[in-house]
Amino acid sequence: MKIDIQSRLKYIFLSLSLGVILMTCSGAARAAEPVIQEFQVPADISSPHSISIDPSGNVWFAEKLGKNLSMFDPETKAFRVHPLPEKWGDVGPSLVASGPNGEIWFSVIRGAASDDDTNFLGQFDAAAGTFHKHPLSSSVGAGGQAGVKPEDLLVDHNGVVWFLSPDDNKVYSFDFGGAGLRGFPIPTPNSYPRGIAIDKAGVIWFAEANENKIGKFDPTSLKFSEFEIPTAFANPGAITVDGAGRVWFVEMSANRIGVFYPDLIRFDEALLPARSSAPSAIAADGDGKIWFLEYMGNKIGLFDPIASKFKEFDIPTSSSLPGDMAIDLERGRVWFSETNTEAKRLGMLSINAVAAGGGASVSKTQQYMPPDTSKTSSGGGPLIALFAGLALLAVAFGIFVIFSRVRNKA
Repeated sequence: MKIDIQSRLKYIFLSLSLGVILMTCSGAARAAEPVIQEFQVPADISSPHSISIDPSGNVWFAEKLGKNLSMFDPETKAFRVHPLPEKWGDVGPSLVASGPNGEIWFSVIRGAASDDDTNFLGQFDAAAGTFHKHPLSSSVGAGGQAGVKPEDLLVDHNGVVWFLSPDDNKVYSFDFGGAGLRGFPIPTPNSYPRGIAIDKAGVIWFAEANENKIGKFDPTSLKFSEFEIPTAFANPGAITVDGAGRVWFVEMSANRIGVFYPDLIRFDEALLPARSSAPSAIAADGDGKIWFLEYMGNKIGLFDPIASKFKEFDIPTSSSLPGDMAIDLERGRVWFSETNTEAKRLGMLSINAVAAGGGASVSKTQQYMPPDTSKTSSGGGPLIALFAGLALLAVAFGIFVIFSRVRNKA
C-alpha cells in the first residue's frame, strides 16, 4: 500500500497549527484575569483598616471608625459583621491578627470622647461566634500594677500572641493558658516600636521609629539586638520577613523600602519609582517577591529582588488611601484595605494575573539594589507558550516544505 507522505504532513501541520491557536488563546484567557478587584464594604460599617487572613482564606478587618470586627468571604462575596460586646464600652478593634486555629486576636482603640479601658487583648472565636476579653497589666515599682496597651501584634504557630507597646517601650508575649503575659524592655529608651514580624526560627523583628533602627528579639536567649538604618530619619514602619530570612521594611519619610540581611549584618535600600508615595505596608510572597502599598501614590508596588526591578499597579478607585495588606499565599492573593471614607472598599490583587503579564502601570529597574544570585525565578506564562508554539509550527512548516520538494522532484 502506497503511503502519501505529503498528506500525512498536511495533517501534522494542521494539528500543530491548531495546537498553537489553542495555546495562544489559553494564554490570552489567563492574561485576561483581572489584576485588581475591589469589593464595596456594606453601608452599616465604616472603612476597613487593619486586615488579616485566616487559614480558610477569609479576610478579617477592623473598621477605621466603629465597633465592629468584620469578615469577608471571597468565595461567596459575603460580608459578616460582629459587633464588640456593649459591656466593653466605647471601644472598637484597632489592629487584627489571625491565629493558627482560625481565632482572631485584636487590640482596641477608644472613641474620641471616651475614657474606657483599652488595656486588654480581644479574642474572637469564629467557630463559636463569641468574644473574649483578656485584661493586661504589668508590675511597676514596689508591688504596683500598670495597664498595658497593645498595638501591633501577631500570633505565632503555637498560638502565642506577640505585640508591641510603645507606651512602655516593650515587646510582650501573651500565652493564654500558659505563661500568661511577659514583657521585655527594649534597650533603647523611647524607641517607639511599631511593625512586627516573626521569622522561621521564631525570632521577633520590629522597627524603632524614633531611633531609626531595626530591632530583633530572640525568645530563646531573651536578648535584643538593634541595627541602625543607613538613611537618616527614614521613619521605618511596617516590616516583614521573607522565606530566606531577610527582613524587609518601609521607610515612610524617605520613600524607600529597605532590607536587612541578618547573616551579613548589612542593609540595602531602594528608592521607590513614584515620588512622595508614602509606603505604608509590606509583605513577602512565596516566591520571595516583595509587595507594598503606596498610601499617597494610590498604588500597589512589587519589587523583585532577583531581577532588581519595581512594578506598580494603579488601584482603580482614586485616592483610596491603601492602609494595610495581607497575602494569602495558598491562593495567590494580595488583600489590602482602602481606608478613605469615600472609598470604603477591600481590594484584591491576583498574583497569578500579574505572573501572566497583567497590567503594571510603571516598570523600573533598580540598579543599586543587587539581585540575589543564589536563587532563580521563572515566569512568562502565555508568552512562553506562544513562542514555543510558534517555534514548533516553524519546524513543522520547514519539514513540510522539504518533503514537498522531494516529492515534486520524484
